[in-house]
Amino acid sequence: MKKDNIIATLGLNTVFNGNLSFNDFLTIKGKYIGTITSGGTLYIEDSALFEGNINVKNSVIAGQIIGDVTAEEKIEVLSNSVIKGNLKAPVIKIADGVEIQGRCQMIQDADTIDIFSTTVNQLKKSVTII
Repeated sequence: MKKDNIIATLGLNTVFNGNLSFNDFLTIKGKYIGTITSGGTLYIEDSALFEGNINVKNSVIAGQIIGDVTAEEKIEVLSNSVIKGNLKAPVIKIADGVEIQGRCQMIQDADTIDIFSTTVNQLKKSVTII
């Protein structure tokens, strides 16, 4: 994911408390407490501390997160990140040197699975838990 496409940035000395939604790209460099919901891409810089839950299309994490991250397409966790929470996306990339206290869940073919009419055995085949 290219950082050239960043539309907005919450700066290094920024402290934000609340809920936020956006459509394109957002970079967080400071401290954020709350939730983020977006159909876009969220980039958490190595200087950032995020406390809360994230639900986005794509996420790149280089900082510290306390909370769960769910992505519609992909989560990429860069070296030296610290995550205290769960990751859930069809694709999860984790670099060396990452600390995760939580679970990683990848659902294959998420668009084709109806969890309410699928048998338990079929669901088990579609989920990879790391």
